[in-house]
Amino acid sequence: MARGNITFIKGTGASGRTAAGKDYISGLLLYNDTLPSGFSSTERIKKFFSLVDAENAGITTAGTDETKATGKILIEDSMVSEGTPYPVYVLNPLTGETIDLTGGGQLQGDEGETSLSIANAIKTAINARTYIHGFTAANTTAEITLTAASGFGVTLNTGTPITITNIGGGIPDITATITQFSGGAGSKISNYHYHISEFFRANPSGQLYVGIFDVPTTYTFAEITDIQNFAGGEIRQIGVFKDETYSNADIIAIQSEVETHCDAMHKPLSILYAGNLKATADITTVPDLGALSSFKVSSIIGQDGAGLGSQLYLTYGASITQLGIALGMLSKSAVSEDFGQPVTKFNLSNGTENDVPAFANGQLVKSLSETALDAIDTNRHIFGQNYVGVSGTYFNDNHTAISTTSDYAYINDNRVIDKAIRGVYTALIPYLKSKLIKNADGTLADSTVAYLESVAIQPLYQMSREQDLGAVSEEDVYIDPSQNVNNGTLIINIKLNENGIARNIVIPISFK
Repeated sequence: MARGNITFIKGTGASGRTAAGKDYISGLLLYNDTLPSGFSSTERIKKFFSLVDAENAGITTAGTDETKATGKILIEDSMVSEGTPYPVYVLNPLTGETIDLTGGGQLQGDEGETSLSIANAIKTAINARTYIHGFTAANTTAEITLTAASGFGVTLNTGTPITITNIGGGIPDITATITQFSGGAGSKISNYHYHISEFFRANPSGQLYVGIFDVPTTYTFAEITDIQNFAGGEIRQIGVFKDETYSNADIIAIQSEVETHCDAMHKPLSILYAGNLKATADITTVPDLGALSSFKVSSIIGQDGAGLGSQLYLTYGASITQLGIALGMLSKSAVSEDFGQPVTKFNLSNGTENDVPAFANGQLVKSLSETALDAIDTNRHIFGQNYVGVSGTYFNDNHTAISTTSDYAYINDNRVIDKAIRGVYTALIPYLKSKLIKNADGTLADSTVAYLESVAIQPLYQMSREQDLGAVSEEDVYIDPSQNVNNGTLIINIKLNENGIARNIVIPISFK
């Protein structure tokens, strides 16, 4: 404190929450060595007010960063008679439908035609229908290289999707060796578009800072601070999308980064973390976050189970999660609200997307028992769920990665106290290093105490008016007039009257 500062010491025993102002301002941290067209190595962070802004910056569904799978068809021998049909098919793993690449593949030629000429004819037939199916073919020899259409990502890399039906005259007119597809990789940028789209679907009035950084060798999440500093400290919540393996170590590292470089610098915020859980065969094995002390971080492990999010999960081959919709819902909520409240404004479903909730490993929520779901909830993760008799999908709660007994066990607890801290800081900063008038006995003058208490309590009154705090009394801010201020430190005690959340409702009911 050598330079002079206002320091907040968080206590335990009270909680709080708050609304509007700048509570809707959010951030999204992404990692990609390939940048969208509107970003560059010297311009990695952009502020968006709508999905259109993001699309104008190159975050689209075009899949320009997708690696298309390739397969091969080697024509080895031929005994073709004139007009022999030789169709090539690909099984669409996303729909189960069979795609006819050649349209029947009528090959017009003479008996004994060469393997090369047959390959040329098949290539021509495929490319003539590219406008229909999107696949392309190329060859200079009797081996045809088949390139998948856009949007298949990793889905063609497994199984035997390429098939050939030889129906020429009832005899094996052509012998071909098929090398099935490999090398396909989904589009990261399409995933980003999905999350940004979901954010603005949840909160059309939101503001979103998007930062895209190189994939690091070691994740320290220092980029959270980079985005917050770029925004001048105005961001209230950031979503971190890491498409590598989910890790408790990430959550711990994020907590350290936020506490040290954001909260301590008067730029407090909450973090929603989403990692890749595709390799987790049983979602009930997710770690118990209650054993951590990472109260500024929440774990998003839910995912769409039948809409676009589910398709992206298949084509990308890694967890997509509900990070975008969670970030949007959080930005729309008052700081004192639990964004898992059903029926009201926090429905994740638009009738299609997130109408069927799943987990980030592909397991459907409805496939798990109530006991299993309770266990995941007890481990303090966030996911979408349905309620009996209620349409829509809603988050199970707004847990943070700390014990449920902590004063900061829920996102609303942290957002309330962070809002109070921001408000009191702004109110008191003009009085940093100000003169403190004392009485003859060395105690602080009543006028000095009363004035500073009145200044510090004003933000709490405002939060109470916004229903982010309960009723505020004068005793909630207290300055001990007998404290020694000759050491240069003035202590102002503040207690927050946090409103409660009806996370469970118990109704004794019986006959008279």
